[in-house]
Amino acid sequence: MDGTYRLEKDYKISVDIFREGYRAYQKKYVYPKSCIFMGLFTLLALDFIYASVREPDNYMSYLLVVVCFGFAIREWYNPRKIRRCLVESYAENPENVYRLSVGDGYVDISTVSEMIAENSDVPEDDGTEPEPPPEPTRIPLDEQFGILEYDDFFLLVYGKSVVYIIPAENFTEEEKDTVRNLKSQES
Repeated sequence: MDGTYRLEKDYKISVDIFREGYRAYQKKYVYPKSCIFMGLFTLLALDFIYASVREPDNYMSYLLVVVCFGFAIREWYNPRKIRRCLVESYAENPENVYRLSVGDGYVDISTVSEMIAENSDVPEDDGTEPEPPPEPTRIPLDEQFGILEYDDFFLLVYGKSVVYIIPAENFTEEEKDTVRNLKSQES
């Protein structure tokens, strides 16, 4: 463990935890806005239905009814489609190992690259430099940072648009307490 980190933990995310974690994120941050827009589009469609009943010769109101219902359906469908696509994309390579590193005033999240020396067709010394591991993503513990705890996972949310799912299954109770207390450590 690096001396600058209070907690450093490697973990894997199962496809089911990823699906449930992203669904929980959408329930908290995406669905409320989507429901408001669905309601507005439905209300507009009903208004255009009323207008088309009052003036049956106004063909524009018929078109606007269809457009408004189309937008309402899109608002309902898009979050589900996005979740499905993300889960399918994640399911193609669920063996990734991630690292959560908690420091003073920040959290680093990175992908741990596993070198496969065996079963490799690349010669050991081919004269090229090995690719350095990618830099971790640093999340400052400021007013944009939020953490949500569920039975099986934690959601680390930054700015309502960046979300990290941390499964709780391999964490000790002390490590879970460290993650729980991240919000109180805002700098």
